Amino acid sequence: MEIAPWEAFIRSTALHAFVQHYEPWLWPLLQSLHYVGASLVLGTIGLFDLRAMGLAKGVALPAMHRLIPWGIAGYFFNMMLGVVFFFGHPDQYFYNNAFRTKLLFMGVAGVNVLLFYGTSAFAEVKKLPPEVDPPLRIKIIVAVSLCMWVGVLICGRLITFFRPPFFH
Repeated sequence: MEIAPWEAFIRSTALHAFVQHYEPWLWPLLQSLHYVGASLVLGTIGLFDLRAMGLAKGVALPAMHRLIPWGIAGYFFNMMLGVVFFFGHPDQYFYNNAFRTKLLFMGVAGVNVLLFYGTSAFAEVKKLPPEVDPPLRIKIIVAVSLCMWVGVLICGRLITFFRPPFFH
């Protein structure tokens, strides 16, 4: 099988060489850190989404929203780690349908974030007192968000189970 030019480039980088050289201990360490980042994303954004859908009505949505920067930090942390994973084993990821689906979920989640912050939805949420349910359109936005992030988590877990046959 001939190697694709993009893959040849990635395999020629110092990052690929670094990952390959230190893989026995580096890979488990990075995966553990990736789980911490995922916990930050789901633990903050997921909780906010659940609250906006009507759970824990005693907690004000603006108070929950103050945790979102931690989730954003976890997201960018995981993006950096994801680049390291991809450069370490580009064939494991690029040809993997679980990885592609994960990227699709991340893309939909990104568009959903733009919809939430780019419309009046966020301004409405900031004004809501505790015990008040957000309007239906906000509930739909946060339900899509929660579904996408759970999908990202599931697909990320499935990547190792659906490696391309030539990877094994």
